[in-house]
Amino acid sequence: MQKSQVQTISNDIIETQNQHTIKNSVDALVLTNQDKVFSQIHKLLDEKKLSWIKTSVEDFYITLDTLDFIGTVIVETGGIPQDQREKLCQIIRTIESQDIATILINNHINFPIGNYDLVSVLETGSIEELRGRLAGNISYHKKLTKVDEILEDSHTQEMEEQLKMAGQVQRDFLPAKLPNNKHVKFAAIFQPADWVSGDIFDAQRLDEQHIGFYIADAVGHSMPAAILTMFLKQAMVMRETTGSDYRIYSPAEVLKNLNLKMIEQHLSGSLFATCCYCLLNIRTMQLQYARAGHPYPLLISKNNSIRQLECRGSLLGIFENSQFLQETVQLHEGDRLFMFSDGAESIVGIPQDTGQLVISDDFQSISDLGITRMLEMFDILVRNRTQNNAERDDVTVLGLEILKPE
Repeated sequence: MQKSQVQTISNDIIETQNQHTIKNSVDALVLTNQDKVFSQIHKLLDEKKLSWIKTSVEDFYITLDTLDFIGTVIVETGGIPQDQREKLCQIIRTIESQDIATILINNHINFPIGNYDLVSVLETGSIEELRGRLAGNISYHKKLTKVDEILEDSHTQEMEEQLKMAGQVQRDFLPAKLPNNKHVKFAAIFQPADWVSGDIFDAQRLDEQHIGFYIADAVGHSMPAAILTMFLKQAMVMRETTGSDYRIYSPAEVLKNLNLKMIEQHLSGSLFATCCYCLLNIRTMQLQYARAGHPYPLLISKNNSIRQLECRGSLLGIFENSQFLQETVQLHEGDRLFMFSDGAESIVGIPQDTGQLVISDDFQSISDLGITRMLEMFDILVRNRTQNNAERDDVTVLGLEILKPE
């Protein structure tokens, strides 16, 4: 603001001095019912090049709402009627609650300063003492504000460290090694939008003949979604063992059981999840799959044609009687399966109202690659896309390639 500029706040004329005034920040707030600030105070504030504004007792709270920082408050008690004494007391309490020191110029209303730690009384003529008080009060409050900022930064750093640790714990839940063999080859991408992710995936060898694998996406972000992924990992049961016997659950059974476990937990915060679960027989190369509200996986054939593996299934954790259908597809040498969370959908293609996905040119350009190289290139596409923080989402991809028989 320029020197002697005048601005209006709620129909009250507020004089503003010092062209260095920072928006929403003043060194001194002069509280007076007089038309003008007392000349000696006006002169001192000007000489010290302090930013300041003037307001009345009646409009104090309106003015306070417009400011983020006040170094000190100067109260000219002359002209403040006795019937506003209680309101002034309330104002002083408010100021003290924010650790802002107050200077009373002449105690015309006999303000009871004994109950207040940050209130001092000066005579109008005590200009030198006022000079010292101003410097001390402003410095005091700036130091307090700095301490608050340091504490806030410290708290932020602590929270960040905790989120980093939580993210590492979450990564420890991911498979350390994918179940590659002479028949199939897996590859994966796991890119959280933040320190923790709402996505999780797994791939396990269930016996000599079967591999179960999935991607699950807890709807939401940050810690609640990340914690739900931990629950999903533990609740996802792919086979049942009884003594020396076992039974491998079908994909539809896996999702049905997982849904019931979520319902039984009565999860707060309307938490729910999507999932796509697949069961591969590595002898017959038959793939059974079921999904729960998750994006359809893509089957990329040896000749590079791409189709969605469609299968109906509702979200997990909402309805106890949800039904999950199951489909089967025969895989062949050179086929690749591309499973992904919805954070990757914008790169894969554009979903239509019909549920079909119009494959993007970028995805089409890498779809003829082997699964490992394909996911490496897809990872580059994910990292290079332009998004603001609000648009960022977790990206998880799990890919599978059928190898040539030896």
